[in-house]
Amino acid sequence: MLRALRPTPPVIFLLNSLGVGGSEAKTVRMANALSERGTQVCIAYLNPPEQLKADIAPEVQTVHLRRRGKFSIPALRALLRLLGTFNSPTLVTVNLYPALYGALARTFMGASRFRLLMAMNTTEFPRRSLERRMPLYRRILARADTIVFGAQAQRKLWRDRHGVAREGSRGPDSIVLYNGVDTALFGARPPMPCDARAQLQTRYVIGCVGRMRPEKAHVDLVRTTAALRARGIDVGLLLVGDGPERGHILEEIERLRLGSAVVLGGETRDVRPFLAAMDLFVLPSVETFSNAALEALASGVPVICTRGGGMDELIGFGGGLSCEAGDVESFATAIARLLTDEVERRRLAMAARRAAVEHFDWDRTVDRFIALTSAR
Repeated sequence: MLRALRPTPPVIFLLNSLGVGGSEAKTVRMANALSERGTQVCIAYLNPPEQLKADIAPEVQTVHLRRRGKFSIPALRALLRLLGTFNSPTLVTVNLYPALYGALARTFMGASRFRLLMAMNTTEFPRRSLERRMPLYRRILARADTIVFGAQAQRKLWRDRHGVAREGSRGPDSIVLYNGVDTALFGARPPMPCDARAQLQTRYVIGCVGRMRPEKAHVDLVRTTAALRARGIDVGLLLVGDGPERGHILEEIERLRLGSAVVLGGETRDVRPFLAAMDLFVLPSVETFSNAALEALASGVPVICTRGGGMDELIGFGGGLSCEAGDVESFATAIARLLTDEVERRRLAMAARRAAVEHFDWDRTVDRFIALTSAR
């Protein structure tokens, strides 16, 4: 592992929680990497749950701010005290609600006491209530030194639709920092096999990894599997993850009489055995820049994803195809073409691995993040 060439300012990440989720897992991973390179790092979080706390390196400080209610003055005071214990830190707020606390901390402490980065991992808002609050959040985001977006398309949408970080404006600047993937870890053989193929007993396996929430559109993927099987393609579906949408997914599986053609793998700390069981990774939701899809690319699994967000940027270097979100027949057609064309599927698999190594390697992402937090 490369080390930073000079000491870097302390970094404090502010999260809603340490629950299982893409933003949270990415933050923990970055905090551990910065600590390994010699940076003083702290993760502060507002609420339970704390499932990811066990994944945080011992050298990384963790602080529960104990938020109570819709807005918590004691949690803000705790954040102010925490910031006061560091010498010129960089505070990185992750998503909109923590950004509110970061903006208020800047108001009370002043711009010279700490550098403020606001990282946005959302492209489309899953709830209209968030959209209605954008006039408030625009003022909050204006308090940042830099707004960090996960894709060019996301930055353009926020500029055009929400008036955030427009070029030539007097507000904060913005950058795009793509997610990264440990290409050595995901290029290695999984430590243990996955029996999903044996459970499915189908010729082909398509799959997805992600938290089971309505906006992740797992039900569309179940319907796509039914459409493929109706075309006579012997395909099974492997879904890895858990969440509040699980019951709805099971209802749809039963309604479409898919039965043994779908396996729910549940939550897991190591997705590599499941990725190894897939012929194709299919992402039916609109995402800014999916970590799960990146891990599939690095594992040499071709990706079929939705257009929109930053996913066309993710597969722009090779290794995948995109379809319109919610278009089950379009997804079924693209999947059927690749499953029945082994030569093209192998070509995409090699391109997927190459794209991950050459453009999204984790060390490169950490280097860019260190440069960003060190800028003054």
